Amino acid sequence: MKLPEAIIIDGKECLDILCCKILIWEANSDVIEINDPDENKCLVIRECESIEINDTYKKLINSASVRFPRGTVIKRTITSENIEKEGATTIYTERLIDGTVVEKRKGYSTAQPTDFKVGQRIRIYLGYYKDRGKVFKNATERLQAMEKEAFVKNVPDFDGYIVKCSVSTPIEIKCENLASGLKRKNVVKLGPMTVTVNDLLKEGGKYDLLRGTGLKLHPKTAERDINIGKIQLTEDLTVADVLTEWNKYGLYSFIRKDTDGTPYVMVGHTYLSGNVASSILNTDGSSDTPQIQFDYHVAQDNLTLMNCDPRYLAVSAEGFKFEGNKQIKYNVTVRLNPEWTGQNDTEHQKFQILNETKLSKKSLKLGAIPKSKIKDRVNLSAYNVIPYVSSQIGISEDELIKEAEAFFEGYNRNGVEGSITIFGDLHRTNLGMRHLESGMKVVLLDKREPEKQGWYLIEEINTKFGVNGFRQTLKLPYCIAKPEKE
Repeated sequence: MKLPEAIIIDGKECLDILCCKILIWEANSDVIEINDPDENKCLVIRECESIEINDTYKKLINSASVRFPRGTVIKRTITSENIEKEGATTIYTERLIDGTVVEKRKGYSTAQPTDFKVGQRIRIYLGYYKDRGKVFKNATERLQAMEKEAFVKNVPDFDGYIVKCSVSTPIEIKCENLASGLKRKNVVKLGPMTVTVNDLLKEGGKYDLLRGTGLKLHPKTAERDINIGKIQLTEDLTVADVLTEWNKYGLYSFIRKDTDGTPYVMVGHTYLSGNVASSILNTDGSSDTPQIQFDYHVAQDNLTLMNCDPRYLAVSAEGFKFEGNKQIKYNVTVRLNPEWTGQNDTEHQKFQILNETKLSKKSLKLGAIPKSKIKDRVNLSAYNVIPYVSSQIGISEDELIKEAEAFFEGYNRNGVEGSITIFGDLHRTNLGMRHLESGMKVVLLDKREPEKQGWYLIEEINTKFGVNGFRQTLKLPYCIAKPEKE
């Protein structure tokens, strides 16, 4: 079906207008404010050169950058004068340091690097307003109508703190999300001992490392009570250091907001740990799955169709086992045995065990037996090697091999890999109120290439907004499920 040249709403052609609103105010050291501050008590910027936001569940601290030229209009206070009515008396000019003459109004000023300080809160809203040709009484009424439509349900695209500000032109401010505050809190001395996520992070838990940060452990994470294994902490580490270290074990920590805007720390195992209860797959509790329609939402397609022959597929499994009081990383790779002929083959094993971590002398003394019959390391450059990380702490070699074989059997060999760039209004045209977030599941619909259709996990989102438009690039490395054939 061919799309019309212009989107038509209510029988009328309309023009999409980019809208942004940036709020900057002094942070409260005791709590994290959920609601927007009164515009009389913060800086409000509604124009910029560019905004870029990076979001991935693989990083605790995500970032954003905002660029705008000197002379950008900042609203500082709301004056009692009716600007539209008394504009002639409230407009004046000001000469900047570089000699530029700018026009200004009461209650407004032009941006300078001194306006921004490290540690200030920043909240960014992005969206589209569809101009249908309606005539408004004044600029204030038009602005209110634009922001009501563009910023659906008043959900910000970024919420965090300013961490750096340039003094050059254009002005650029670097920001970090709400997890940035976790870099400023040290942990307690602990261990070595076996603990759970609830022990460390849950409010009222044994150690309650999030106390005083304004953040709490997400209720869904608390329900699962994830076992971390044996750890040791020193007072020189920050909470952010500890949560970031968990990435090595396939356990990711990230910020997720509840429906009322309350921020939480959510913890989940990598998708490569399989569909366990604590998997990233199960952190998105919403029943609404965003649908991406290729012939409407997609601006650029960088996906590659993939059809993997199981004979050239291998699973590289990683787990952590206990060797006495130590927690040791153990790796092993499984692939199909080339001599295995099928289910009726009783002479050959179905899988081969390769590239096993060399067992230590202590393990051998404790009775451990090498599982691989091949001592030398096998070059698997001709294979499609899929990583797998076990979510079980203290897993044995035999258990890890069984998990790797089960993952091999259930791995979806047909799908796509790469990224797609979509227009920035998907959350409005699709769900009405939900913004895309990393770790969320999406459905791809493509009638022209049905091989791409299926459910995918968003690993990373790069949002760009500015003079070149509003785009979001989604990294989709995992096909979770394919639609059933009719």
